[in-house]
Amino acid sequence: MLRLSPPGYQRITQAERFEIAIAGTESNTAAVLAQLGVQTVWLSRLPDNPLGHLVAQRLRSLGVDVQHVSWDSDSRLGLYFVEPGVTPRPTRVYYDRKGSAMSRWRPGEWDWYDLLRGASLLHATGITPALSEGCREATWEALQVAREMNISVSFDLNYRSLLWSPDEARRVIESLLPLVDLLIVSPADARTVLAVDGEDMDIAVQIQRRYRVPVVATPLRDQQSATVGRRYSVVATAENVWRSEGCPFEVIDPIGSGDAYDAGLLYGYLQGDIELAMRCADALSALKHTVPGDVLFTSPDELQQLLQGIPRGIVR
Repeated sequence: MLRLSPPGYQRITQAERFEIAIAGTESNTAAVLAQLGVQTVWLSRLPDNPLGHLVAQRLRSLGVDVQHVSWDSDSRLGLYFVEPGVTPRPTRVYYDRKGSAMSRWRPGEWDWYDLLRGASLLHATGITPALSEGCREATWEALQVAREMNISVSFDLNYRSLLWSPDEARRVIESLLPLVDLLIVSPADARTVLAVDGEDMDIAVQIQRRYRVPVVATPLRDQQSATVGRRYSVVATAENVWRSEGCPFEVIDPIGSGDAYDAGLLYGYLQGDIELAMRCADALSALKHTVPGDVLFTSPDELQQLLQGIPRGIVR
């Protein structure tokens, strides 16, 4: 998608211009992984017009492979508007994505057996199947092929109330969970969509036991104020439960922090190290809070510095 925001903390109704940025949960995650040196391919549909090519060019510049994007000559790019808020005014998001190129995705559009050959992991989220019935069927197709090819599947539930109802989301998500190896789900989404109850620290364990997903991760947030907090994690398997120490952050722009979390978690997961995965997820999510826009701009060196301890003052 394309994100449009009024400058500063203006309201949309008073804005005379908008700042633009590329956006989208899977593309945000792909962009961070690519910056960390992970070979990453992004699959999507874009309109064959300057807006669609803008998205592809920006992602390509960050190292993401976009050569398999499908170009649609008769559709539009999904948009969303962000009106940043400060207490007591919340940040508000307004979608304008009906009829987008991606919403027209159908099963059979991509040869997943060919695309996934040699891949280590397929990552998807609950936003894509929320776009249309065709997207739901095509998402299931992709995950099913990955399972047949013995390729790990990670899935972020990522519920969006403006796209579908909790009941509709639960029916679709539960049909996908048998195909998932790593599930990422916030406590709020777990309660809303999966009707899981209990303390935040116990959500991952409950979901793992109920659905038998091999690995379940819950990103948690300790919000001390509107502008200061700490990101930490709980990861559960059938054998173990891990809890991270977390990483503090100050808020400039929280949108995209969940996608940065996914990237960090996958970065460690691909190395077979759950504790490293949690530390990277916490650090990159915390870092994203400090960066305006949807995409976290970072580097392997910066991640290593954060893992060794948060730099203080001015780094010269």
